[in-house]
Amino acid sequence: MHRRHLFPAALFTLSLATQGARRALAQAAPPAPNTARTVRLINGFSPGGAVDTLSRAVAERMGTLLGQAVVVDNRPGASGMIAADVVARATPDGLTVGVLDVGALAVNPALQKRMAYDPAKDFAYIGLVARIPLLLVVHPSVQAANLKELTALLRASPGTYAYASAGIGNPLHLAMEAYKQASGVEVVHVPYKGASSAVQDVLGGRVPLMFIDVNTSAQHIRAGTLKPLAIATRERNPTLPGVPTFAESGFPAFEATPWIGLVGPAALPLDTKARLAGALAQVMTQTDTRSKIIELGFVPLQDGPDAFARLANDDRIAYAKLIRERGISLD
Repeated sequence: MHRRHLFPAALFTLSLATQGARRALAQAAPPAPNTARTVRLINGFSPGGAVDTLSRAVAERMGTLLGQAVVVDNRPGASGMIAADVVARATPDGLTVGVLDVGALAVNPALQKRMAYDPAKDFAYIGLVARIPLLLVVHPSVQAANLKELTALLRASPGTYAYASAGIGNPLHLAMEAYKQASGVEVVHVPYKGASSAVQDVLGGRVPLMFIDVNTSAQHIRAGTLKPLAIATRERNPTLPGVPTFAESGFPAFEATPWIGLVGPAALPLDTKARLAGALAQVMTQTDTRSKIIELGFVPLQDGPDAFARLANDDRIAYAKLIRERGISLD
């Protein structure tokens, strides 16, 4: 007589258990990302430059994958420290990330006496975006057709020639100091307040040589107003395929390729970091993204959080050694 109630009772018990399990899962699961809110991409570079153009391309494509707007917020100045500090101090909710370079994350600790952030502790490394190839160029009047000839010329006249850079501690400066160390040449440093004025003086023949990035130099090289001698990457660059590498020119271990990557504040939750890293990784596999990066003279990368963190740490050690051995100081 009462058996008819056993099955409905079992269903009721199961329903209660299921509801309880759902409540427990809801409490344990992380909150879903708020796709209605905009992500700020803090950019440590000035508007209109190549890195800014790259940042905006990445922001647009990441926004599509994340299902929310990603807007670029330019915070240039102080060797990237302004932008880095904004990211380091941001609420770790995934709504503030930054595009920072080797200067902000690897060079500054060895060069700056006071920093508001610690690159080793204050950031969640999300992924690398690109390397920025540098090449050694000279004014056409310099009597050297290749790097071997330039090195011989500089060795024969120590302290006679000068080189331009975008400022003390800038990657262009450090690349030349690394070449000086590797080759044993002595060249006088003439620092400028930015790359554009340095390039103008090399174009005008007032300073004979400098390291420069592919994006800035390509038009001048094609016009014959700058003479490229070697590119400081492992492989030749497709934008300037006729320029040999340092390895091809007698310096097999020499490489000077600053990088840029995406970081967030250190306390970024693991699931949020994974979501951002996954979106960036997808963006970096897209053909149009990679083509855009190459068009800008950069080398696209696909290294994730762990590889990025290791590279930043390795370069902090390497740049600290170079800066110490070369006696480089902002004073």
